[in-house]
Amino acid sequence: MKVPRWRHWTLRSRLVVAVAALSAVALIVSNTAGIVLLRQYLTDQIDNQLAGMRHVATRPLPPDPTGDNPFPRGRFDMYRTLLVFDSDGRQMPSPSSDEISPPQVGSIDALRDRADGEPFTVESVDGEDHWRVTVVTQPDGAVAVPAISLRQVEATADLLIAIDLVVMIVVLVLLALVAAAVVRIGLRPLIRMESTSTAITAGDLTHRVDDADPHTESGRLGIALNSMLDRIESEVAARTASEQRLRQFVADASHELRTPLTSIRGFAELYRRGGAPPGRLLDETMSRIEAEAARMGLLVEDMLLLARLDRQREPQRRPVDLLAIAADTIRDAHARRPDRRVQLASFGGDQCAFDPVTVLGDEHGLRQVATNLVANALQHTPPHSDITIRVGRLTTYRPRRHTAAVVGEEPPRRTPIAVFEVADNGPGLPSQHAGRVFERLYRADPSRARSNGGSGLGLSIVAAIVSGHGGRVELETSPGQGAAFRVLLPTGSQSALS
Repeated sequence: MKVPRWRHWTLRSRLVVAVAALSAVALIVSNTAGIVLLRQYLTDQIDNQLAGMRHVATRPLPPDPTGDNPFPRGRFDMYRTLLVFDSDGRQMPSPSSDEISPPQVGSIDALRDRADGEPFTVESVDGEDHWRVTVVTQPDGAVAVPAISLRQVEATADLLIAIDLVVMIVVLVLLALVAAAVVRIGLRPLIRMESTSTAITAGDLTHRVDDADPHTESGRLGIALNSMLDRIESEVAARTASEQRLRQFVADASHELRTPLTSIRGFAELYRRGGAPPGRLLDETMSRIEAEAARMGLLVEDMLLLARLDRQREPQRRPVDLLAIAADTIRDAHARRPDRRVQLASFGGDQCAFDPVTVLGDEHGLRQVATNLVANALQHTPPHSDITIRVGRLTTYRPRRHTAAVVGEEPPRRTPIAVFEVADNGPGLPSQHAGRVFERLYRADPSRARSNGGSGLGLSIVAAIVSGHGGRVELETSPGQGAAFRVLLPTGSQSALS
């Protein structure tokens, strides 16, 4: 099916043509009505003049047609005449003009049929003009036909038509120009949106529609487009960052898994070639294989845990006492590292008692947070460093000035929050490493972490669990001043805790 040509026009052309066409129709209708009404009005005026001429035409004719003309010429002009027919149908002399052809009135019998006094229109003898005539029947049978030419009426109508045509053309041209300008101004935001879309298609997601006026339809469309672009840009940035993190995570995980696999393969090949005969050397080889396998298993378990946390499932919340978790974590740390000093302190200082600090959360996940923080402190501090766990409440949150790394949203001001802090007096972290400690598989000292058996995922798991609870993790550290990992959790309502 062939598409009409006008469908290929631009919106601007369609609007201008539509406005011009509607205006032309309106002007034609109004001008036609005006001309018709004016012509009718002038014709009515002529009919009134014919009514006055009927009184002259009712005078009886003289007996001798060659006598004095009963209709003096001074009473008539070139546009008025009086045709008189005697009872035998002969036309009497009448005032006439050589400049205009007289009316063609027909036979006297036809005139007697129209002798009702109503004016009617006839053509001139030469057919170039029209006359308005009426018929008067006299008592002696004669017929008088007063007539007035319509040449002036037609000339006036023709002049008005010419003026209307000129005015209509000028008005349509001006209207088309004004409409084109108005449409151009109105479509300017759409043109900017087109440029914006073209730039975005080319890959520039930062391009926006400028000067979007919320009071106009196109302006509101521009604002909506900007909002959509902001969301798209943020989604693309988030997806790009997520893909980058995923690629980095896969690369790091592959590297981390390759190390224990290489060790296991090397020890197995050593045993296969007979390089580890039964005895102490074989026992050491099997112990190394077991240690590397355990390390690889720990890494895989941590990766699976992070994968589950990334699904962002709502944890099963129930009242959990952070003070009890802290005490259990200290006992576990003493069992693993009896040579290290891990102690419990109140977050508010000596003036505050060790009251239970209850929050709504997943107990297993929160225990994982405490265990990972303490394990991180034990692993990255020298043996003589002390580790302190502080538990308490804050009625009003105040941001710390020297926070090196943060994960999670800032808690609302003047809202009670629970605090779980693990601090040490070790060497601390330099700023170039402190900001990345919550990244997956990141290590400030990779060689030492591998020798200690760390997977590089412990703090990432802490950040994921705390974020899933709607909390916040802060790191405050500086070289030589130790490090403090502070977990902030919403306490929940009293009815829910009870």
